[in-house]
Amino acid sequence: MEPNHASEGLRLNVLGRVRLWRGTTELPTGPPQRRAVLGLLALAEGQPVGRDELVDALWPTDAPSSGTNVIQTHVKHLRQVLEPGRPTRAASHLLPSVGTGYRLAPDPITIDVLRFRRLVAEARTARGDDDQTRVWQVTGEVLRLWQPPLADVPVLAGHPRTASLTAEAQLVLSWRVDAAIRAGRAEEVLALVHERAESRPLDEQAQAQLMRCFVALGRRADAFAVFDLTRKRLAAELGVDPGSVLTDAHQDLLAPHRPAIVAYQPAEAAPVADPAPVVPAQLPPDQVAVAGRAEQLRRLAELMTTEVGNRPTVVTMTGTAGVGKTTLAVHWAHQIADRFPDGQLYADLGGFDASAGPVRPDEVVRGFLDAFGVGPTRAPVSLMAQVGLYRSLLAGRRVLILLDNARGADQVRPLLPGSAGCLVIVTSRNELAGLVAGGAFPLNLGLMTGTEARQMLAGRIGPQRVAAAPDAVDQIVGACARLPLALAIVAARASAQPRFLLESLARELRESSGDLAVFSDDDEAFDVRSVFSWSYRLLSGEAAALFRLIGLHPGPDLSAAAAAALAGVPLGQVRPLLAQLARAHLLVEHRPGRYGCHDLLRAYAAELARIADPEPARRAALHRVIDHYVDMAASADRMISPYRHPGLVPARPPSAPDGGSPTQRAAADRPADAEAALGWFTTEYAVLLALIDRAVAAGFDREVCELAWHLVAFMDRRASWHDQAAVQRTALAAAGRLGDRPLEARAHRGLAQAYSRLGRHDDAGRELRRALRRYEELADDVGQANTEMSLADSCERRGRYRDALGHAERALALYGRAGYRPGQANALNAVGWCHTLLGDHERAFTYCSRALRQHQLLGDRRGAADSWDSIAHANHGLGRHRPAVYCFEQAVGMFREMGDRFAEAVSLTRLGDTRAAAGDGPAAQADWSAALAILTELDHPRAAEVRARLADAPRSPA
Repeated sequence: MEPNHASEGLRLNVLGRVRLWRGTTELPTGPPQRRAVLGLLALAEGQPVGRDELVDALWPTDAPSSGTNVIQTHVKHLRQVLEPGRPTRAASHLLPSVGTGYRLAPDPITIDVLRFRRLVAEARTARGDDDQTRVWQVTGEVLRLWQPPLADVPVLAGHPRTASLTAEAQLVLSWRVDAAIRAGRAEEVLALVHERAESRPLDEQAQAQLMRCFVALGRRADAFAVFDLTRKRLAAELGVDPGSVLTDAHQDLLAPHRPAIVAYQPAEAAPVADPAPVVPAQLPPDQVAVAGRAEQLRRLAELMTTEVGNRPTVVTMTGTAGVGKTTLAVHWAHQIADRFPDGQLYADLGGFDASAGPVRPDEVVRGFLDAFGVGPTRAPVSLMAQVGLYRSLLAGRRVLILLDNARGADQVRPLLPGSAGCLVIVTSRNELAGLVAGGAFPLNLGLMTGTEARQMLAGRIGPQRVAAAPDAVDQIVGACARLPLALAIVAARASAQPRFLLESLARELRESSGDLAVFSDDDEAFDVRSVFSWSYRLLSGEAAALFRLIGLHPGPDLSAAAAAALAGVPLGQVRPLLAQLARAHLLVEHRPGRYGCHDLLRAYAAELARIADPEPARRAALHRVIDHYVDMAASADRMISPYRHPGLVPARPPSAPDGGSPTQRAAADRPADAEAALGWFTTEYAVLLALIDRAVAAGFDREVCELAWHLVAFMDRRASWHDQAAVQRTALAAAGRLGDRPLEARAHRGLAQAYSRLGRHDDAGRELRRALRRYEELADDVGQANTEMSLADSCERRGRYRDALGHAERALALYGRAGYRPGQANALNAVGWCHTLLGDHERAFTYCSRALRQHQLLGDRRGAADSWDSIAHANHGLGRHRPAVYCFEQAVGMFREMGDRFAEAVSLTRLGDTRAAAGDGPAAQADWSAALAILTELDHPRAAEVRARLADAPRSPA
């Protein structure tokens, strides 16, 4: 690719080998690790890359303690190459430090991957416009430019950033073939499609596209031959019938009048490779007409006509609390939403939430991935990998992203897209200078003008009332400091009592001056307590009491059932009170049955509670709502993990008499099944995490331990292992304060599970040994057995199979002594598994078969799936490959049905091993490739093992 700038400019290629030029002179890029650093910075497309991500990429396992220093040394050498004349202590302009990482400036450097991204976006647009001629032209440019990225840096093979590019290239290839067929140019792509189909004989999508090429060329007999051959291969090698993609292509053959083209998605593509079927539309409702702000809307309209190059457009709307940032942002977003056909995302970042604190970027990214249909088991573990997947999803798409109430630039940066086409609107009370320095368009919202404030009042209470009392209106505007939030509440007060003279309203405002503590942002202060108090005074006594109690809830929102628990009243009694608060604009029902409020209002409510309600009453209300969440979490947890035994933990003592009865706490319907339970946990996840902190502060340590335990299974399915570790550490401290050894033991076990999932096996082993000591002291057989099972797993991971067998046998004996049948079934399987690892496959087969029968009698599908996998492994060891394949397929199918992607990937890997041992290389590679795709999505370290299998596998003959 030739540079478009002067010969002295810099040019960087990362598609293919990592190569750097200044003009026509190629510059040294150093050893592979240094090229890896440069390549990852280039693939970030102008966004910062943290040192932790660079360390993880260069050393996927066992990073040295000096890793950060090595990264710094590589960056120093790269700066010398990029800016040879820069003074030693001068800041780098091309490779500056940003926070705890680095950023490669894309503007003065021509980077081939940026051109690749632009061309892909152009092809996507042409496809959306059904301009097949343009699709053909642009996809040709993309494929001429394409080479596998960072080809000379083996350590980055399969890295999420390179994987997303490869997925896009495969998608572009499918677009080109479709365009060729539509344009009558199938002959020009036939060789390419044929080569791809031959290299992937079991890839039904590749075979289907070859069939469609043959149909387009009138070679129907060849198309039939492809279908017949593929059908036979699938039956012989996988024991399956053709799927929907291949059968649809076959139906086209049988009915020639049907179109020859269907949407194509490469089988190996990551979730980012195909346009997401879900188009998110998350903008809050645009319920209130915006008064004034004509100048700001004009400037925003001009911005939409400005070309910003390779960067996403970022707009920062800043100003003091209550100035109308969110109102204007939502209003403008609705005006321009049709320009972003790929969706609109919204998140309240809670930057100034007085109770819960700012929302972490990883929580927001997780929510955005959910909005695009990327389930928790498909999302990577680390924040950087999640951000990479999120940006890959947005690449080439036009999405509007509204980030409301940000604390600072660091909270926002991980949420910014990496390429052009998207619009990001950020609201904040702070100036966000870091984003502006990076190219964001700043829009500072000051107070309304007097004219705008009068227009706002006229729009809400009627122009006749405003015109009839101009002096009173001017006094109201002055008393409200032209602050939109205060004006809105005054208008609500006036509308609620239409006979109330504006002169009286103005006099009351004037006389109540100083009745509200100043809410300030930086050096600007506004006195608005009296304005809040007017809406509050209009409430009934019951609604006013509920409003005060809502200030005790950690947020970010609450359900009607939680509000009932706070108030200690039945659910039917609290709904009218919530409706009253919503009508008074003290709450917003942003989703059916879920209520939130402005952070100033929540702080105001909490202040009222401290003034009006005695401390014992406030504590009782907090205890009631915590009990509500503990009870609901316990019910949901039982649906998700019905066979998980807590050990001998005493039942939680009932609440105090003024804490609400169990009947009141049970007002909400319990989840009816596992799917409903997962939905409840997903909805309440942020609340539960915040509630744990609130419970710790209030001294409700036993409830902290209960919530932590009931979150374990959900967090494990969600792959929120960092959160799980943090919560279990909190629970462990709470159990220590209680001096409760059973709770301590259980927290040690939960923490060990999180550490194990995160690959911190030494830490996991330490926690398990502590748990075992506690359970032995307590003579808790089930607790000991559970811990022995975890220790068996820990020893197995270290290759200490004889020790693992000993732990599993002790677990079996302990479960038997306790009469706990689900545990016995699991332990039988574990004993059998250890025997097969030790080479005694006959004994392993016997134990695991007994385990399977017990699991089937209990109806435990998860345990049965584990046993199928173990039996398959024993059959493999005995050389019985056909039965092993059958058993592995049973396990894979059951894990897939349950949504346990990690377990599915492990069984797929072993299935591939069996097929390879049986001499079925292509089928083995197909299984390993499927496993690798899952493990890569999960960002799991075991992906390296599977990748090594594929690398060592013999290539299929051309």
